[in-house]
Order: sequence, then structure tokens, then C-alpha cells
Amino acid sequence: MTVISAKRLYRIGVDVGGTNTDAIVACRRELANGLASTQPSSDDIEILSSFKCQTTPDVTTGIQNAIQRVIADANVPTDNVISVNVGTTHFINAVVQADRNNLSRVAVLRLCGPFGREVPPFADFPSSLRQVLDGYTAYLDGGLEIDGRTIRQVNEDEVITHAEEIRKRAISTVVVVGVFSPLDTADEPQEEKVRRILQREIPGIDVVCSRDIGRVGFVERENAAILNGSILKFARKTIRNFQLAIAELGLRCPLYVTQNDGTILEAAAAARTPIKTFSSGATNSLTGAIFVAGIHRQDSPFDLQSSQIIMADIGGTTSDFAALSPSGFPRQASATAKIGGVRTAFSMPEVVSIGLGGGSLVESDEEGRISVGPISVGHRLQDEARCFGGSTLTATDVATAVGIHEDGLPSWNPDVAPEVVRGASKRITAMLEKSIDTMKTSDADVILLLVGGGSIIQTEQLRNVKKCIRPPFYKVANAVGAAIAKVSGEVDRIIIPNGRSHDEIVKELKAEAVSLAYRNGAVEGSVKVMELDLIPLQYVTNNAVRAVVKATGEMQWALCKESLNNGPVRLANGDSDTVKCPHIHKELKHYASDEPILSRDLENYTPEVNKATGEWFVSDIDLEFIAEGCGILGTGGGGSVYSALIHSHEMLRSLPEKRMRIIDASSLSPDSKVAMIACVGAPSVSNERLMGDDELSEATHTLSRFLGIDGCDAVMAAEIGGSNGMRPLASAAIMDLPIVDADTMGRAFPKVDMALPYVYGQASPTPAVLSDARGNVQIIASVEDSHRLESIARTVSVELGLYVAMSMAPLPKNTIEQYCCLGGLSTAWFIGRAIFMARKRKEDVVPALLDVVPGAKLLYTGKVIDVRREIKGGWTIGTATLEPFNDEDEDHEVQSSDTRPLVLSYQNEFFSAQLRDPSGREEPEMLCITPDLITVIDLHTGTALATHELRYSLRVGVIAMPAHPLWMTKAGLKAAGPKAFGLYNEYQSYGETWREPPSVFTMYGK
Repeated sequence: MTVISAKRLYRIGVDVGGTNTDAIVACRRELANGLASTQPSSDDIEILSSFKCQTTPDVTTGIQNAIQRVIADANVPTDNVISVNVGTTHFINAVVQADRNNLSRVAVLRLCGPFGREVPPFADFPSSLRQVLDGYTAYLDGGLEIDGRTIRQVNEDEVITHAEEIRKRAISTVVVVGVFSPLDTADEPQEEKVRRILQREIPGIDVVCSRDIGRVGFVERENAAILNGSILKFARKTIRNFQLAIAELGLRCPLYVTQNDGTILEAAAAARTPIKTFSSGATNSLTGAIFVAGIHRQDSPFDLQSSQIIMADIGGTTSDFAALSPSGFPRQASATAKIGGVRTAFSMPEVVSIGLGGGSLVESDEEGRISVGPISVGHRLQDEARCFGGSTLTATDVATAVGIHEDGLPSWNPDVAPEVVRGASKRITAMLEKSIDTMKTSDADVILLLVGGGSIIQTEQLRNVKKCIRPPFYKVANAVGAAIAKVSGEVDRIIIPNGRSHDEIVKELKAEAVSLAYRNGAVEGSVKVMELDLIPLQYVTNNAVRAVVKATGEMQWALCKESLNNGPVRLANGDSDTVKCPHIHKELKHYASDEPILSRDLENYTPEVNKATGEWFVSDIDLEFIAEGCGILGTGGGGSVYSALIHSHEMLRSLPEKRMRIIDASSLSPDSKVAMIACVGAPSVSNERLMGDDELSEATHTLSRFLGIDGCDAVMAAEIGGSNGMRPLASAAIMDLPIVDADTMGRAFPKVDMALPYVYGQASPTPAVLSDARGNVQIIASVEDSHRLESIARTVSVELGLYVAMSMAPLPKNTIEQYCCLGGLSTAWFIGRAIFMARKRKEDVVPALLDVVPGAKLLYTGKVIDVRREIKGGWTIGTATLEPFNDEDEDHEVQSSDTRPLVLSYQNEFFSAQLRDPSGREEPEMLCITPDLITVIDLHTGTALATHELRYSLRVGVIAMPAHPLWMTKAGLKAAGPKAFGLYNEYQSYGETWREPPSVFTMYGK
């Protein structure tokens, strides 16, 4: 990069919100000799001037007004402005508010063949957003297996047919999502081929390929691609207007847009992937607030160990909440994050957004109840609010009526009834307190950084805040954060090892990402690797992996010649030149919560158990509890709980009431026939190649026909861990059968022959039926033993894409009671309830989990520093290495006392956890080993992480739980002990033994 030297260089930070546009000028401080430091840090940066003005309806005028003012106030030569960094809430506001003016309807084309039906597109979207975005959905031929084979080839005639339907509906944006598309290495990947056909058939159509937006994880990638597509037109014309605005001011510097992670993105790239900027507003506000409050300085008076620092950025339309980790960076969200209530897999700071701002409407219903927001007058505040002479009652009017008078506000009070002022003030306070509670991770004192122009609406003492601080430049903290944003270097490509070791590849990739960050303008010595993931491409002969690495660093204070002549973003056909600022409309009736279950009365909730029939009728809350528990008991495997949960919710809503039910094993009759059902294959497949039209029920019906019986009396999960613990609920309901509160493992294990009735020779697994969505149904009539069934099933599974449904020979009541793990669904329910209650009470999830599982023990807390994966025989084999937190690096109250790194080994599921001596001089210390359970949870959410979800820098806790007594015998240890996984270690207990867990039937069925 060629740079131009200058004695004083300036950077302009701008934040364009729905109500106000803020701008600041930042400058590098000079040293005593008049020169600038060659190793700049944030301590060298000085804020010279700031200005806040209304966001104008055309956007351009407001930006120009703000920039002109700060340049004039600071007497800045325009030639020495090195960049304009813009952060905007426009895009996230439009999504959060389901803004019909600025969101486009989206057509979703799934390239999945017969698969992908269990969770339809938009299934987990808030209803208000789905109504705006859901334009058309279709399932097309296409998609890949995990090994690169095609599920079906793309059918051009089929694409043309759907293109005609999309044209008839006047939809201008299409999202194309192919199964395993991120691993598509063809010269013309399937998604790209469909994009080419669509653009030929519908000139000017916007087509978003999911492989350009996200990674493996079908639902999360599709959701992100839909959100990106919905905002594409609005983003394109908005960013173009930003560029034109600064060009008309005579600024020849480049425009950057800030991303979710606090780094900047070149304008044209931001116009293509606006979703990467969705949460940048909160990130900018937090980093800006940290800077102006002096928290980043070494002499900061704030104790980051004994308190929690939470930021509330209150604008005119929305309020964003984020938290600071003791490391000095924004606290990151878990492996998945929600945007506007929609689950995605982006790495971004944890942010809670609510529809509350200075322009929020204050209304009362017929019973006198006061509501504030989410509807807002937005940028029309100074025209419509009563305190400015308008006729609309807003939160700003309430603040002025209380007596708040600051710069920019009228000096007189609007005519507002006292009871309305009191009611609105209490409502605003309650909304703020609830959001602060949502961000808390413990009961430590909260220091609240209150920023944003709308922060004046906070007029009462907040009960959950020890100290509330409005730092200097608090009204424009977001613009400060934009000005000091970092730069990044990203690598995302296929790597062929060619004999290189894992360590050599990692070293090379890190160096490449760091080099890219420097090339993009990072200061020497400031770059750190923030993200690293190696995803193996299954069954390829060259051991290729997809590598994703990201490094970030401080931005240089230098003028880049190559960026001076960047042209404006081009508009597509049909794009208008004008931009309407997003604000909430009157017709919006539903405002989605990120965690709707947490808003329910969980303290007093009890499951519905019919004492007379012994049936437990499942509710939506029960499903949420059971899903969390199945994730914990999955010990890293068992398949995606999330897709199975959404499928179960869909079935619960669509099937007749009381059809989804659970029974205790004791209520079975002696001659009952209970089908054992499970999906067999790789968990990483279940997370990507979604199931079709319920292959489990098809397999069970086929089994009944083969046996010559009318049907089974009930079904039972083969394993309670992961999706295999959840899937039987929906399948049983479809077949109108109960599911037995038991399973054959008490956890997840990778092989069918590890079911306890087979381990003890008390049942034959055949006949068994395997089924897939293509209509392939295989009947295994008889086998010599369960090991042969596992071998045959695995072979069939590999042939059919490494994930199939299986229904095995029915088990009688006495076998279930003597050789199965009773109460599996109850155990999952109590685990899930404990996790949800801890979240609701803002308590640490780890102690809550330890309290509810007899014998559970915390082994380790730390962050993931290395993940290694490979595929052998259809199983994911790998290790994950954790290192302990630094003293100043963690805000979690439960920490490891050992400083050695922990290495987790897994084969689909975790099977060992051992401490390693970094020097290699001492033997590793085994902490826990199979068949005892090892589960890994995200420390911030308490949610279990699957082995395929482990990634660089995740902060996790490792928990051990005792195996069922049936695993502690000679037969049990032979089947599932260390030697069964190829280990030389003998089994050793981690120090706790199994005790019977509580039962829903015993506790609630009396």
C-alpha cells in the first residue's frame, strides 16, 4: 500500500441513525517534537469536534451537514482527511422494525432434492418479519452430499419454471441455498449456476448465494442470506448516497462502513453484504463509549473484575445494549447469534436491541395502561414531538416534562398529564432494567455507560445499576467508535495439505491473514488472529479442508493513494436514487423477543401429566426444556437439536391437541411392542442436510408391515443425546403413538451396537429398516449379532449420504425396564428447566446445571485455541485444545484452578478430557474418560456445543457427568470403555457415581 505522509491527519467518524446523524473528527496527537508516534495506539487519538443533527429523509443532506460542521469547527484541511468511516443502524432498524418501505420480499430456492423439508424457510422468523419478507419458497433439484457427490443435478428447466413464478409475483430478490454449498468446489458451483440462469431469465434480479454469506449449518446460513437479500436494494442506494455526500463536500478519501465485529469494510463490499454491518451500531457505541470514558487506559478507575460494564445506546428509534469483557473487547455472542430475532451463525458481539428511543410513541389504552414504543417518529422528532410544537407524544416529551433540558431540547415543557408522565417514566425504566438484566451474566455490580442522544429519556434510578455514567461525547459515542474502528484480513479458501502438518497449515494461514490485515492498513505489531476454523472436506482423496481465518488490528493513520478514485456503488435496474430513513410504522403490531420462552412464567410452570392415564402431554415450553437437556446429554454428538426442535414445534402446532405425549415405562403392558428409532450417521450432516418428510415414521411403518402387525404400541429413542432424543417426539406424534420416557444409552454414542439391550445380549436389533428421503428403504431381516447390524447400517448410511432414519425390532416392557436407561426425557427436561431458570434469574448456568444432575462436576473453563478434525469411516474424529483464562480475560465466576491446557478428544461425541503439560515433560493427566459423559457448554448462554460447533476463541466450560450403572459392568466397559475407542487407558472414575435423577411423572403425576 502506498501512503502519503502528512504532519496532521484526520479521520471522520459518522453514525447515521434513524433519528440523528452524528459526526466527529479524530486526530493523531503530536509528540513534543511535533511528530506523530510510529506505533499509534488509541491513547494517541484526540477527538477535536463533534456535531449531532437530524437524519434527513434523503440521508445525504444530514451527512453533509454533520461533516461540514465538524470540519469547520476543527479547521480541518480536507486534503488531510484520510477516510470517512460510517456506521449506520439503518439496516438493522429496518429488520428489527419489519419496515416494509426498506425491506424487499425474498424468494427462497432450496437446492436440496427430496431433503430439506423438516424446517421450512422462515420457520423460525418472528411472525411480523416473516409477513414482510416471505415472498416465495420452493424446493429444487440440487445439493451435495457431505462427500461431494450430488444429491441431484440442477435442473435448468425447473429453475426456469420457478423464475417465471418469481417474475409473476414481482419479486426482485432471490436467495439460493444449496445443501453443503460452502464445500462446493466445482468450476461452476450449483448456487452460481442457478444464479446465472435466474439473471438470464429475469434481467436485473438480485440473487444472493448462501455460500457467499455463511458456512456449513443450513438453517443459520439460509437465515443470514435471507436477511442479506431483504436489505440489498436499500443498502446499495444508502451506501451510494453516503459516497455522493462526501464527494460533494470535496473529500477525496475512501468511504468505509463499519462491520459487526468493529472492523471496517470497503464501501462496495458493504453494499454486497450489508448483513455484515447489521450490528455495527452497537459495536461502535460500545468501543466509542469505552474510549471516551477512559476505560481503555491503563490508569482507568474501573475495576473490571468486580463489576460488569454494560452499555446502553439509546437513539431515537431503538436502544442497543452490549457488555464489555474484562479483556477490553465487547463480549462476543455464542456460536450462533440472533439478528432481529432470527438465528444466524455470524461471529459478532452480543447485543440486545429493543424498540425504545427518544422518538418512541407514548400511548395509553382504554384501561389507562401506558406503552412506550416500539413505534417511533424517527427522524421526524423535531417536527412531530410535542415539545417541538408537534402533536405526537414521544418519550422525549416525557423527559422534558420531568424537567430534563439539554442542548437541542426546547426550554419549555409540553402539556402532558402527570399520570401519563409517571406511567411512561416507569415503563421506560422497566424496559431499560429488563434489557440490562438480559445482558448480565452474574450478580456483580453493574456500571452502566449511557450513551446516545436519546439517553435523556432515562430519568429514574435504575434498581439493577450501581453507577450510571454519561461520559464525554456521550451523544456521539457511536461516531467515535466508527472513527477508531479496526481493519481486518480474512482468508476463506480450500487448502490441500500436500504433506504439510496441521500446525504448519495453521501457521501459514495465520501469517496470511495477518499479512492481509497489514495490507489493508493495519499498524505493524497491532494485529491479532481473532478467528480460525479448518473444516475438513469429507471423503476427498487429497485431505482438503476449507480454511476460515480472520485477523484484526489498529488502522493506520496514513493516506492511501489507491483509494482516492474509488467510484460510487452502482445502482441496479429498478433502484431509485432516494433513500427513506427506516422507522417503525403504525401497522406493526408484533415486536419479537429474542427469547420468548423467558418472558413466560417459568417459576410456576408445571408439565401436564394426566394421573389417570399416565400420559405427559407435551407443551411448547416442555419442548424447549427437553431440547436444552438433550443438547447437554448429547456430549457433543447426536445431531442438531435445533432443527429437531423447530420440527417438533411445527408438529405441535399443526397436529391435533394432546397428540404429542410421553409415557412412563411402568405404564406399558407386558406385551407392548416399542419400536426403537434413531437417525444414523454423522452429526455434521444433520446440521446441513435437513430431513425430508419424516423418514423415521416411514421406517417404522415399513417395519410393522414386515413384521405383519398393525403397528407398534409406542416408540422409544435409541439415545437421549442430541437430536436423536428430540426427533422421536415429532415422529411419534405424526404416527399418533406415545414415546416412552427411556432410551438405550443414557447419552449419545456413535454406534448402534452400543445400545444396552444389545450389549447385554437381551434383544436382537433385527429386523431393522433404514429409510431416506429419496425413497430408498432397506430392510435388514437378520444379522448374526448387533456388531454386524452396525456395520451394515454404517455401510448403507455412507452410501445414502451419511444420515438415514432407522427403526429397529420392537422391545418388550421387561427389557426396557431392566436393560434401558429409564427417565431420559425427564432428565433432559430437568436439565433444560435449570438452564432456562438460570438465564431468567440472571444466574450462572454452570452451578445450576451441577445442582440438577447428580454427580455432575465442572472439569475446566477456558477458551478454545485449537480445533482439529478429520473424517474416518463416516465418523468425525478430532481434538479441541482449551487454555485457561487470563486473570483479566474473563468475567465468569466459575474458573479453572489448573493452568495446563485441556485436550478434548472425540469420535462424534467427546470421549476423553486430559490435561497436558505444555513442555511435554510430564505425562498427561486424565480428568474424565468414556463411558462417563463429557459435555461442553458455551459459558455465556449455557447451551451445549456440538463437536462441529467448536471454534477458535469460544469461551466454554467442560462438565463431567456419571454414566448409568449398566455401563460400569464388565460388559458395559467392554462396549463403551476406553478400549472401545482405540485408547490404551483403563477406565477411571472422575470421582462421582451415578444416582437416580428425578422423574417428571413422580414429581408431577402424584
